[in-house]
Amino acid sequence: MKSRRGRRPSLAPREVVLGLDQLERRVSFIGVGAAFILAIVTAVEWARNVKTTTTVKPSATNACPTGFHHAGTLCKEVLASTAGAWEVRLLFIVVIALCILYFTVRRKRAGVACFAIFLGFGPVYGAGLLFVLLGSWLILRAYRLQKYGEAGFASSNRVAKERGQARREGRSAKSSSTTNDKDATTKALPAPAASKRYTPKKPPRRRR
Repeated sequence: MKSRRGRRPSLAPREVVLGLDQLERRVSFIGVGAAFILAIVTAVEWARNVKTTTTVKPSATNACPTGFHHAGTLCKEVLASTAGAWEVRLLFIVVIALCILYFTVRRKRAGVACFAIFLGFGPVYGAGLLFVLLGSWLILRAYRLQKYGEAGFASSNRVAKERGQARREGRSAKSSSTTNDKDATTKALPAPAASKRYTPKKPPRRRR
């Protein structure tokens, strides 16, 4: 029976993996801005009471379903959107956008990624892909930090190549630049030399 391999330690400090760097924070703020713009667009559509148009193909007898009317070769139905649907959508976008803003200010990667993906799968239609990509990008960078100690694609790819080359040559790979400098400095310091002075032990006192 094969022994189970132990979990590989992270090559970046925990606070770096769970936090946001300057680039990630700027991109997250852009995502927050996009969410609020989406909320404004939703509010405008709600105020205009945008109508929803549905088109279907007519039946074999060229008849349209109930509520539909002929529009060329298709059957079309125009319905006014209910106010309740717009209220729920607007409230959902605003609440999630505020959550993303809160975690971005606090530099919490997990919160930003989770709420961004949650918003992407919400009732935001085509705009949801933007937020899914944002959350996935943050998760991928966290994975690279843990595995390679570098978040960027080029830098993590370089570390992976160096590690593979070192494995083929039978030597240990160099530690990543994002590892704790203090630990690296401590390991580089030589051990203190033994003292040359010697104090002889005192002979045991004789009992009288």
